[in-house]
Amino acid sequence: MYKHTFTGIVAMVLACVGCHPQESNTKQAAQTDSVKPIENVYTMNAALLKKHKELQMRLEASEDGSYPIYKYTETDVNVALPAIAEGLKAQHFVQLSDDAFKARIRSIFGDVFEPGSCDTQKHEQFITLFDGKKKEDEEYWYTVDNIFVSTGYHFITHVPLVGDFVEFTDSAHYKIQLLPTMVSRNKYLLNDSKADLAILLANDSAFLKRLVKQYGYTKEPRINDLAMNDYARMDDNHIGTVGETIFVKDCKGKMSIREDLLTWIKDHTTAEDHRLLDGLNWYASALYDNSGSTEFTGQKPFERWSLEEKRKIVAYIANIYVPLFHALVPKNPATWPAGTILENLFLEDKGLRDYLIQQQYFGLPALRKEIEPSIVK
Repeated sequence: MYKHTFTGIVAMVLACVGCHPQESNTKQAAQTDSVKPIENVYTMNAALLKKHKELQMRLEASEDGSYPIYKYTETDVNVALPAIAEGLKAQHFVQLSDDAFKARIRSIFGDVFEPGSCDTQKHEQFITLFDGKKKEDEEYWYTVDNIFVSTGYHFITHVPLVGDFVEFTDSAHYKIQLLPTMVSRNKYLLNDSKADLAILLANDSAFLKRLVKQYGYTKEPRINDLAMNDYARMDDNHIGTVGETIFVKDCKGKMSIREDLLTWIKDHTTAEDHRLLDGLNWYASALYDNSGSTEFTGQKPFERWSLEEKRKIVAYIANIYVPLFHALVPKNPATWPAGTILENLFLEDKGLRDYLIQQQYFGLPALRKEIEPSIVK
């Protein structure tokens, strides 16, 4: 009798011990489920969003012509902006104050808030930044990567098509699913999120290159690397176009020089690898010679710049070119030209030397040292 009772007790204990892992796993699963992110469901402007989602399905003609083509307008953007703002908020985007937002946008895209700013179109609730030259008939084309700056909700977006980010769960409720790259654009540029910069570097390189090439945003070395290495991989007929990104003129004819990119070339030039420096040399030559082989994307430098502007460009190129030439040629003379850029262009432009002296060398120390060897900075 005692033997059977003891055996029964042991069996009960073993059975209970065997139950604990399953119970523990159940609790862990319940705890895991409890911390899963919950997708927000919205009702705000549901009817309006649904209407425009259906309208935007007709942006292209049907094969049978069964419906009229819908023309996307300013209203479509206005309808989307509040929903995008909610979607960004759910992704932990922090909306900046009005002053902070404007200052940040200016530091990235320039004075887009000013009347008459280049390649922009101002609306009551947003500003359109055109991808390249302003083409009003292409403002809302979804195949063109224009940038829309929300002046009320303080974010940027590409052309917002409701069907791209709104999913209706029924006629009155919807979820918001923004493109990860659009979220990362805002969190990096406006919230300084380095994690989102990594996402953009991996998945949105064209946008980052555009920041450098079109807007002159040169504050982030990794983005500069991305843009400038594009030029470094170009062949001899195209590498001179690097000058088009460094020396720019806006729609009002104002010239600007992106000195950070000149510094990038200086820092990435060696005795063996000086292709971008060569590209600058060819760009400088193209200022005075319209018959070169470089295939420029815009107006040729010979035609684009006045004589005074050409001389200033030469000054900035020579300021990095000449010191590198003197330091690196002895290490690998076979791959370098026989003379410096100044020696060649002084022969081409008889007034260049006197003009540079008159302008006090534009404050460029290496240029001054080259022309006046007795002056040491």
